[in-house]
Amino acid sequence: MSHVHFPDFSHSLRPVVLEAERVPFHADPILAAIERHSEAWSVFQVAPNGEAAMRAEDDADAALTALLGTPCATRAGMLCLIHHLRWFLSEEAPNATAHGDGWAIAQARESDLSLCLGVEPVRRLPMALPSGRLIGPTIDLRPAPTPARLARTLAVGGELLAALVIIGGGAVLTGLASLI
Repeated sequence: MSHVHFPDFSHSLRPVVLEAERVPFHADPILAAIERHSEAWSVFQVAPNGEAAMRAEDDADAALTALLGTPCATRAGMLCLIHHLRWFLSEEAPNATAHGDGWAIAQARESDLSLCLGVEPVRRLPMALPSGRLIGPTIDLRPAPTPARLARTLAVGGELLAALVIIGGGAVLTGLASLI
């Protein structure tokens, strides 16, 4: 049918581009925040005892707070932040209580970003010596039993038992009917 005319929408159909995709990687504000926190942490590590150490600790805590409050503009920035937070959390684990709420917020931000990007958290497994003895804590990787999992297991077990009773009863009744 040559009389049907379809309008041309090709000029109005543009690909959808998110604002986050327009930000170049080097302009992501999280990279500067990561650099400031890394620098402040390094200065605190080498600061001599006394007032200089307290000032360096305050600067490191302020940089951590700024880091945790800075948004990521790109996916690459999110990955850099995950990497930095994992490093910080593993390095500062013995001093977790000294960081107060910042420690819990850092853990939450790392896990949220990992969940958002689908990046599995790194699990530290114990190392085995040739003798079979483990170095480090033994980690039980099996999920902890929960009431929901227990209820589901019982429900599946009940269904399995019911199916076996029905099949077995049917076989017995069929055998009895064939004797008559």
